[in-house]
Amino acid sequence: MKIEIAESLVYSYLKHVEGCRIVQTNWTTSGNWTVTEYEKERARALFDRVASSDHFSGIFKKNSFDQLIKQAEIDVLGINTAEEAIFGIDVAFHSAGLNYGSKAETALRIIKKIFRTIFIMQSYFDENEKFNSFFITPKVNPATQLVINDLMVKAKEVINDDNISIDFIANEQFYSEIADPLLEKIDKEHDTTELFSRAIKLVKLDNRKMDSSRVPTKPVEHKASVKKREVNGMKIGQFVQYSFRKAFDQNLLSASEIEALQKPEYSKQVFNSNFEILRSVHRSIEDEKGRNRYYVKEIFDGKYHLTSQWFEPQWELLLAWLGKIGFQYDTPGS
Repeated sequence: MKIEIAESLVYSYLKHVEGCRIVQTNWTTSGNWTVTEYEKERARALFDRVASSDHFSGIFKKNSFDQLIKQAEIDVLGINTAEEAIFGIDVAFHSAGLNYGSKAETALRIIKKIFRTIFIMQSYFDENEKFNSFFITPKVNPATQLVINDLMVKAKEVINDDNISIDFIANEQFYSEIADPLLEKIDKEHDTTELFSRAIKLVKLDNRKMDSSRVPTKPVEHKASVKKREVNGMKIGQFVQYSFRKAFDQNLLSASEIEALQKPEYSKQVFNSNFEILRSVHRSIEDEKGRNRYYVKEIFDGKYHLTSQWFEPQWELLLAWLGKIGFQYDTPGS
């Protein structure tokens, strides 16, 4: 079996940077699985929206929705169970640069892969709420990337869903957003069973003094890494669940505050949330379209469900509210 170093890199990225507790390379389906029409409903609706859009009306050619997801394969699949988020990543490593023909053909092929990965994840992992579909490559012609980026903007407009994130990551962005954060994380990681991590550890064993012929004449510069914010190693979804439970255990939430957290107006004003922060267990955790918008696990002595709809721009609002009620950060588990 051929081992792809690029897939190993993405595997390690999902595990150590995105916090995915389940990661698999070369993920494929089984012919013995049954996927109901209800599970495929959301993906099929998105397929219809994409196929009928002005920009992508012919992107799937004569392929039906069922043909697209049949015998599905994703290069690297990761699930962050704490965030209820799933990642599907296609990766290509061509030393001469990504090229599937003309610039337009290359762009359409990549966008089609990104769409297809969303359809697959929504169909086979319907219980998740947040879907991330990325195409990653270290090198692509800048002119081709411009065409791809233009299509990406149009694709995001068609998707128009905060719970779906798509991206094409290449060139400098590959190093600043994928490679650099990963190298920082695995530098502190002692487990070297992963191929990419083991390769990096091997290179770092070289303690020879570099002579002038081995020193680059010009230092390689990368853009500053773009990271998802973390507090005590937790991204926003996991931190929200931890901090709300901890605040309740510390008796920082008054009865009036708990009451306010169940009101849409207060939740919008304080957290910019489209859903009440808390819902009584006697109410449905689904929205009007039948999608779960709350964590299933009950909190506050089993009386409430906490909304699962948290995004990066809400960090400052969340931290300001926690400061207001007197919440003190500590290490999880303490």
